[in-house]
Amino acid sequence: MVRGLGASELADLYEKYAPTVHGRARTLLGRDSDAWDAVQEVFCRLLKSGGAFRAEARPMTYIFQVTTHVCLNMLRSRALKDVPWDAPDETAEVGSDPQEVEARNLLRVLARELDERALQIATLHFVDALTQEEIVEVVGLSRKTVGRELEKVRSRARELALEPRP
Repeated sequence: MVRGLGASELADLYEKYAPTVHGRARTLLGRDSDAWDAVQEVFCRLLKSGGAFRAEARPMTYIFQVTTHVCLNMLRSRALKDVPWDAPDETAEVGSDPQEVEARNLLRVLARELDERALQIATLHFVDALTQEEIVEVVGLSRKTVGRELEKVRSRARELALEPRP
């Protein structure tokens, strides 16, 4: 049986990584309150999955992946509510970067239609501005598969007239 993290281990990780997790969640979700909810969920998952965390060579890589998945699930949950896809993003706070808001709106809409892999690739490309080669390294898929997924995302975004500007 895999042992979870101890309280002191979790406290150390929280102190070290919570600001980074919050920043990532804030970028993806747009609202400070949602970002703090995501921080709490990420560290709850770390508490329960200590073995998987300990197996990672670089802790931030694992924490970054968990944060992204938690945030995408939150976006998907929002998208699955009966909110029209073209409704304005009410999560954007005053002073939000317009490009972040645009990318978040794209993800919110596509969260209804894309599988988790495509949504993760879209996030890495449109929000994090990673190249296809960098995405390949993060997700562990072939360059061809990443290219196909990105084309699928772009095609759907064009259909919805939502593709963000580079």
